[in-house]
Amino acid sequence: AFERAQGGTIFLDEIGELPLELQTRLLRAVENRQIRRVGDGREIPLDIRILAATNRRLEEEVNRGTFRADLYYRLSVVQVALPPLRERPEDIELLARHFLAELGGAGSGIRLSDAQLADLKRQAWPGNVRELRNYLRRLALGEPALQALAAIGTPASPTLTAPAAAAPADAIDLAIPFREHKARATEQFERHYLEVLMRESGGNISKAARIAQTDRTYLSRMLDKYGLKGE
Repeated sequence: AFERAQGGTIFLDEIGELPLELQTRLLRAVENRQIRRVGDGREIPLDIRILAATNRRLEEEVNRGTFRADLYYRLSVVQVALPPLRERPEDIELLARHFLAELGGAGSGIRLSDAQLADLKRQAWPGNVRELRNYLRRLALGEPALQALAAIGTPASPTLTAPAAAAPADAIDLAIPFREHKARATEQFERHYLEVLMRESGGNISKAARIAQTDRTYLSRMLDKYGLKGE
C-alpha cells in the first residue's frame, strides 16, 4: 500500500485499532520515510503524505498504553475534527444526491422533495454518513424488494428503538464539565446501541459487526467495555 501511494497520499482508516506490534512497524516507516518488503533487504524510500483517521480519542489511548505516544506525535501534525452529521445538516442534501447518483439505475428514479430533505435534516443520524447511505439504499430498493428479501429470511435492516430521552435542562449539573457530560451521554448511547445490535444479531459478533459496518475486533472491545457478551 505504501508503494502504491508513492508520490501521493496514503489513507490509514481507524488508526486507533492498529495493534501495538504493528504500530511499531508503522512508526519505523513514518520516522525513516522508508519501507522494506518482507524477505527483501533493500530499503525503499517513500515520498508520500500520510492521512490517518480514527473515532477514538488517541490522547486517552496513549495514557492507557494502547497507542504509542511517539507514533501519535509523529502523525498528529495537523488535526481536523469532523463533526457528526447531525451537526452539519447543510451537508445532507449534497450527500443524499451523491449517494443516489452512486446507486445508478436504482437511485436514478428517486427525487427527494423539499419536505423529504427537511425531514432528513431533522434526523439525529447516530450512524452518521453510513446510516444515511444505507437509508437511501433501502429507499432505492423500494417496498416490493424489501418484502421479497423478508420473505426469504433476509432482514432489510435492524430495527433500533429510540434511546432514552435526554435529561431536562434543569437536570444538568453545571458543576460537571461539558466534556464529562458529553462522555456520559456518549456512553449511554453506545451501551443502548450495542444492546439492540446484539439482540438483533442473536449474540453473533461477526453478524453484528457486519450490521454495524465496523471491525469485529473493535466491536469485541466495545462489548467488553460495557460488560456485554457475544458469541
